[in-house]
Amino acid sequence: MYLSGFVTVTTANVLSGSVFEFLKRPSRISVAVVADVALSTGNSFTFQIGDQIIASAAQPFTEGLLTTSGVQNLGPRWPENFHIQNEPGLAGDRLVLQITRGTGNISWAVIIVEVV
Repeated sequence: MYLSGFVTVTTANVLSGSVFEFLKRPSRISVAVVADVALSTGNSFTFQIGDQIIASAAQPFTEGLLTTSGVQNLGPRWPENFHIQNEPGLAGDRLVLQITRGTGNISWAVIIVEVV
C-alpha cells in the first residue's frame, strides 16, 4: 500500500482515521517526509510503530516541490527521499506520523508491505 499527501498545518497523525492506521498483518514500513527547500523552516516529524518511536523531531529532506517552471513535482521519490526504510511492524500496531509544519510545502508518503 502506498499512502501520500500534503500537509498545510501541523497534524497529530496524518494516518488518523485511515484504514491503514493499524496494521492488519506483520509488515515492513517505509516513510518519507519532504519539504520545499526554498520556503521551509521549522518543519519536523515524528514516526512511531506501536510503542516504538522510530524518529523523533527529525528534519524532513528538503527538495524543491515546485520546479522553476511552476510544475508540481509528484512528491517523495523512492528510495532517496525515504528516511525510514523497511521498519518491521506487527499486526495490531498503530502507525503514527506526526508532522510539525513551520513554513513551506510538505509532502509525505508511507509504504506498507505486508509480510506473508
